[in-house]
Amino acid sequence: MKRSDFSALLLVVLACVCASACIADARPPTHARAEAARTTAPRPQYQRCLDASGGVTPTMQDCIDTEYAYQDRRLNQVYRRLIASLPKAEAARLRERQRAWIGQRDRDCDPGAAPGQGQLLGADGCRVRKTAERAAQLQTQLDRAR
Repeated sequence: MKRSDFSALLLVVLACVCASACIADARPPTHARAEAARTTAPRPQYQRCLDASGGVTPTMQDCIDTEYAYQDRRLNQVYRRLIASLPKAEAARLRERQRAWIGQRDRDCDPGAAPGQGQLLGADGCRVRKTAERAAQLQTQLDRAR
């Protein structure tokens, strides 16, 4: 097979793979996927706030701070309810797992040794996402425990 024929074939295969991925992403979400997306993602008003910020760093930081405060409150409320619902030994294990999760989140969202504004915003946005995801995980555990 000539190189040009192989390249053309490769392009056709890639186009088919991309098209099938796009079609798969375009199908309506199942209830479970829709519920998971709703609860693990930051709230829609967070994205609206970021969109309305015009890329102005202090305004973006205000959006991030507001959403983080909301997600952190949500996480702490669910965590307290879950701890209260568990037997003592399981509650102790959850406390250990939560401490480990906080350390991992902080490592994952570290802006680096000499961060600029972009890295700081990125790190703060990471904390928002990870906190929202963890709140959803704990809510799922709480729902199962009931």
